[in-house]
Amino acid sequence: MEIIFRNTTTYNLEEYKKFLQFHNRKYNTRYYSYTLFIVLLLSFCIVLQFRYQNTTLGILFVLILLCFIFYRTFYPIFFVKKEANSKKITKQMTNTYVFYDKYVLIRNKSHTINLKYSKFYKIFETKNCFYLYLNKNYAFVLNKNNFDIGDKSQFYDFVKSKIWFNFIPFI
Repeated sequence: MEIIFRNTTTYNLEEYKKFLQFHNRKYNTRYYSYTLFIVLLLSFCIVLQFRYQNTTLGILFVLILLCFIFYRTFYPIFFVKKEANSKKITKQMTNTYVFYDKYVLIRNKSHTINLKYSKFYKIFETKNCFYLYLNKNYAFVLNKNNFDIGDKSQFYDFVKSKIWFNFIPFI
């Protein structure tokens, strides 16, 4: 098969911070809206239980609410710290993305992944990067300046034709 595009991107802390800022701008409103909705719903259940003098269930709902708030507050912090200290960031792992007509091949020192274009959750384009999301939390970062086969403007058209249903243009 003929290679259409090839990009080699090295992960480092600076790139991760840029990705994190982008991700937070994109998804934080939805995350906090969902959190607020659940907190209000649980608060309503607590008030209802105490109003009808069902203190056992009211206390249970209070505990559930506290656990939920604790999880929604500290899990993202833990996840970001874990990712920032991961080997791919600290050792500046390099991924090579080779794009063919039907799939993309992603290689680094330890793994090779073959993905069909339909497996991507969303694709975002920014001024300096393309973010190829596999799910809501995990994405591959392609630096626009690192194409050694093909051009970033041609890549835009190629990706748009392959992943038209999930492509979000320049943000």
